[in-house]
Amino acid sequence: MLPPQIPAIHFNVDNLKVLVYDDRNQAGRAAAAAVAHAIVQRQKVAGRANVIFAAAPSQDDFLADLIAANGVDWSRVSGFHMDEYLGLTPEHPASFRRYLHEHLFDRVGLNDDSLRLIPGERTERPSQVCLEYEDRLLGEPTDVVCAGIGENGHLAFNDPPVADFLDPLLVKVVRLDQACRVQQVNDGCFEKLDDVPTHAFTLTVPALLRAPVVSVVAVGPRKAEAVQATLRGPISEACPATALRRHSGATLYLDRDSAKFVL
Repeated sequence: MLPPQIPAIHFNVDNLKVLVYDDRNQAGRAAAAAVAHAIVQRQKVAGRANVIFAAAPSQDDFLADLIAANGVDWSRVSGFHMDEYLGLTPEHPASFRRYLHEHLFDRVGLNDDSLRLIPGERTERPSQVCLEYEDRLLGEPTDVVCAGIGENGHLAFNDPPVADFLDPLLVKVVRLDQACRVQQVNDGCFEKLDDVPTHAFTLTVPALLRAPVVSVVAVGPRKAEAVQATLRGPISEACPATALRRHSGATLYLDRDSAKFVL
């Protein structure tokens, strides 16, 4: 397993545990160690662990360190992901499935038998895709969620205009907020705004918070305002990440850049 990382600062906001590290590398390493431990413990109890992964540049360090966590038996992990653009094939450079294959799945030997991924290219009946993926989530209840926070405070693609803390659905198609689409360009996923899809599949906020362990990595100065809203603002869909404050198993991993407005 990875060596323990000692946070520079730690505190709680409601039920949410907040850990602040000196830099993004330490934050990612700490999150990876905790997630690896959670996976191993679940495998000891149930034989397998069902894990949902986010796909974004902010997850790069975390995923690299998770791969280095030698205690995880990846042959007994079922890998889910939390969102995918409507209309993108898995080969598209900006596909979240491609990102996760390149940054995690292919590197630890997770193959199609162990992966449950959203087929974003199925545009003819997207509501059917949502129901099928919901059935997968219900059949294999989530043990661990590995998430991030968007610059507009979103969790997965639950942007403020479409987030619903009491959503009856586990998976839905949403229209992406302008700020969210701009972030995809800033992250280097698309060359220009017109290239960013307008709609996507996403797991809802209740779907993500069903897991007993929720690990959230939010690093870098561009996340500072969203982190401030998450920790200091009211709990509401105006900043979807505030829902984390109601979850006793959620931990937020920050670096000093992302935490600069809350320290």
